[in-house]
Amino acid sequence: MSEPEYPVRVGDETFGPVPVSRLRADLERGELSHAAHLWDGSRWVPAAVLLALPPDALLSEGSVSEDDWSSERGHWAGVPEDERPPLPASRAWPTVDHPGRWLMLYGDVLVLDGGTATAWELLDQFAGRATTGGIPVDGLVNVTLAPVGGAEGGPVAIEACGIEGMYEVFTLRCRLSAADATELRRELERDEVRVVAG
Repeated sequence: MSEPEYPVRVGDETFGPVPVSRLRADLERGELSHAAHLWDGSRWVPAAVLLALPPDALLSEGSVSEDDWSSERGHWAGVPEDERPPLPASRAWPTVDHPGRWLMLYGDVLVLDGGTATAWELLDQFAGRATTGGIPVDGLVNVTLAPVGGAEGGPVAIEACGIEGMYEVFTLRCRLSAADATELRRELERDEVRVVAG
């Protein structure tokens, strides 16, 4: 059985199909952008999720299927499809500033994905700035949590920063409810990620 291959999209460009072992190796070495997505046969999925899967799970044809992304198991079993995060993450929080978008801990990767891109996001993508994607938890430089407008109990702006390649900073931005931001902070501090209060 041959190794699975997936088309890869970075910004507006699509490459491949690329063997999954090369995708994983390029992600681990920082040679593939964390903004990259792979086509799983039904939708574009952040390529960084490959880092959350055991390497031996990636070597058989069909091992990464639609069932793996949206199965009725675990925490999200019984939850309607439109109310679930786009990945079956163990920890996931809906953003308050973008319907359908979720900030998720998927394995050891912090992923921001889902929802339809806004006009501003399309402009950012056109300029080469990613608006969704994933950063491995051990690659996070810091995460800033700042109450929007300084209001306690209101939405909290999240900025998660990681290093892309040698010197380029990659940032995921969203807003969560105060309760979800507190839960995210707990999860990140447990993983010894530097959390900065804004």
